[in-house]
Amino acid sequence: MKKISNLKIKILSDNFVSTVVPPLLGEWGFSALIEADDVKILYDVGNSGYPVLYNSEKMGIDLTKVDYVVLSHGHIDHTGGLGNSELVKKLEGKIVVAHPSIFEKKLMKWSNKLEYIGIPMSMDEMEKHFHLILTSKPLQITEGIVFSGEIKRYGFNEYTKGLYTARDFSLVDDHMIDDTALFLSTENGLVVLTGCGHSGILNILNYAKESLGENVYAALGGFHLLFSPRNEVENVSKELLKLEKIGPAHCSGNTIKSIIAEGKDKFLDAGVGQIITF
Repeated sequence: MKKISNLKIKILSDNFVSTVVPPLLGEWGFSALIEADDVKILYDVGNSGYPVLYNSEKMGIDLTKVDYVVLSHGHIDHTGGLGNSELVKKLEGKIVVAHPSIFEKKLMKWSNKLEYIGIPMSMDEMEKHFHLILTSKPLQITEGIVFSGEIKRYGFNEYTKGLYTARDFSLVDDHMIDDTALFLSTENGLVVLTGCGHSGILNILNYAKESLGENVYAALGGFHLLFSPRNEVENVSKELLKLEKIGPAHCSGNTIKSIIAEGKDKFLDAGVGQIITF
């Protein structure tokens, strides 16, 4: 597979804002623009879509020029922007790649109540606005860029506790088989971009290496360690620190950020406004 020569990842939506000038917006959720040579991919659309719209304008990004939209999984903090008519208008007619299970009813137990936390558009509605590609298998989107499809679980921790879905009129645990990642092939190795990492960040990295036969150079995005005990975060960090670059974002939590930051040159700030070049 051909390598990406010039790769930039621009953070459009995250819980944290990392720039002062220009002033940008943050919210719980994630969205990033990938510029890989001549291809532009919008990875996730944030929670409300407003920071994606506002921040892209302030950063000089024209969302109508995006070639693809990739949705990492079906939770609202990554797909909620599809409920924003202005954002949908800018992305009208784009190719959207996702796992078919993103349309399952996504529920979370919060204060002993079940809340809907799923995608705000049905599949029928999506097909009215976009060219939809749904696959559970790996898919080469373009040269050097592979959509993971369903992540193989190797026994490392996955992060799906308290998540549910409805099947056959019954409430069942949601193991988030729709959780996916992007594998970006560069001369230095793979850059792995995650949305929330419900599959377990170590499972995702192992699957990337197994699928493409390349070493992983960097990991960036949500690692879903926010609510994990410190000893677990430390164990995951030991493995992550074997990589050259690590950018914990969104649901990763401050504990892993502080641990990775001790590696100094390995830590990537992945807050809103950051432009990360590989």
